[in-house]
Amino acid sequence: MTAILEIRSLTKDFHHNWTMRRFVALNGLTLEVRQGEIFGLIGPNGAGKTTTFKVVLGLLRATSGAVVFRGEPLTTAGRAAIGFLPEQPYFYDYLTVQEILTMYGRLYGLSGGALGRRVAEVIEQVQLGHKRRAALRSLSKGTLQRVGIAQAILNQPQLLILDEPMSGLDPTGRHAMRELIRARHAAGTSVIFSSHILPDAEALCDRVAILTQGTLREVIDLRTVSEHGQLYQLTVSCVGADTLAALAKLAGGEPSRNGTGWRLRLPSSAAVGPALDLVRGAAGSVESLVPVHPSLEERFLAHVGHASSLD
Repeated sequence: MTAILEIRSLTKDFHHNWTMRRFVALNGLTLEVRQGEIFGLIGPNGAGKTTTFKVVLGLLRATSGAVVFRGEPLTTAGRAAIGFLPEQPYFYDYLTVQEILTMYGRLYGLSGGALGRRVAEVIEQVQLGHKRRAALRSLSKGTLQRVGIAQAILNQPQLLILDEPMSGLDPTGRHAMRELIRARHAAGTSVIFSSHILPDAEALCDRVAILTQGTLREVIDLRTVSEHGQLYQLTVSCVGADTLAALAKLAGGEPSRNGTGWRLRLPSSAAVGPALDLVRGAAGSVESLVPVHPSLEERFLAHVGHASSLD
């Protein structure tokens, strides 16, 4: 699949204002967003997610590395085909929904009848027709996020960048935002978003990248279950203490009680055969053997640790 956005060996250094001590926000980051996919960027506080977006958008200058869009180095002209929703968008709250979108449309170069038609079309797409003449100061957080999405798609972008689009939303608002993202994806827009809500990333994304301390740790394809990282849950009964001890050594962890039997998780397919041999050799019973794909949360915590807090 063709890449719409490529980030190549991207490094961004900052210096402390007082000590001038250098710290690295992005450390040789390399990843790609493919045409027509929803891509998630997840990581703890200070991982570099927002910095990545700011460099791509030209709001920060990279220390080194390159950003390629549609096969060409990304320029100001190329960024005209990108839509962006920041984590904390600022709107002139005395304007109405229609007025703020008209202003953004003019910034995109629209005018006259084309501007009016596009604003009306976008308002309907994000289901804000009933709020068209409402002042922004009167809107809820979830409705303001819809306004943010509306301004980000006014230019009919090929790539949509969303920084923490679920931030601060209640379950109803999160559901509405997921549906908006799915709708843009169905319309042919490639999407990359960051999120601290892992179930949302797991539900929406084709692939996700785990970023910690400015370094890419893993890119996970959520559409496929590969042998890499595959676990197997084995449930056995009628086995003695010696067999359980040997199984625990294979599993790398103690078995847990499961009714009259025992349940343990094997780390790979290579451990399945020896485990079954142990049970059969002890005249035990295999109740079940089920392949288990680690959740996104499990794989995330493997990289950042249980004590890390998320954005």
